[in-house]
Amino acid sequence: MASINDDAYESIGLVKPEVYVYVIPPRQSTTRKHRAADWKLDTPNYICRLKIISKGEKCLIRLEDRNTGGHFATCPIESYPSIAVENVEDSTRYFVIRVQNDNGQQAFLGIGFNDRSDSFDFNVALQDHFKYLKQAKQIEQEAQQTASNPSQSQQPKLDLSFKEGQTIKINLKSSLPGDEQTKKSVRNANESFVPGILPPPPGSSIPKLTPPPGSSLPKLTPPPSSTSANVVPQLSTTAVAATSPSPPNNNNNNTNVHSDLSWMQF
Repeated sequence: MASINDDAYESIGLVKPEVYVYVIPPRQSTTRKHRAADWKLDTPNYICRLKIISKGEKCLIRLEDRNTGGHFATCPIESYPSIAVENVEDSTRYFVIRVQNDNGQQAFLGIGFNDRSDSFDFNVALQDHFKYLKQAKQIEQEAQQTASNPSQSQQPKLDLSFKEGQTIKINLKSSLPGDEQTKKSVRNANESFVPGILPPPPGSSIPKLTPPPGSSLPKLTPPPSSTSANVVPQLSTTAVAATSPSPPNNNNNNTNVHSDLSWMQF
């Protein structure tokens, strides 16, 4: 396993193809930060490509020619935030970096990004590098403590798993007191639903259609043929008695017609 001090390879954490570089005036006071408003922001001195390179525990900001890739300047960073990389007082897109050559000579340059998202990525890349170094050192220290004290590694760890037969109860009921009645009414309305016919909303009534003003409902009369064929007039017994012809009045009390033969001629 390679150590964090192994500098056999380089990893690039960030690449920005266009960064503005300014030659800035010296700081007026040690207690005051640099101000981007004091620079000639409209006319940068250089336009370079920026890379953040991690090499073991080292972190470098390398400025290169954006066309040829030639080396322009390098800013070694030992910690962040530090004097190697400083924020300006009046903007979040501009920084002051301390560049250094192979002879140890140092100079301060101003750099600026065209967009705030680029400056945000610049900050995050530097923070991630030093966060990784901190975590790696913690892991290395724990490994050394375990190697020097084997009994510490044999201590039982906290067991949070479920035992055999152990159960838990989760109540997912989150309805309010009045929700049950509402659910019942909705369920009853759905049960009485007929496909193709939408049920009326709760609490509403079917409106009654009234004819327009000045109009009257038509009266339906049956056809004459149906009246004579199907309707049979029912007469009362008194009417039958009044209309039926009365029998002839016979003064003879004998009801047999053959008892009186005087009308016959022999």
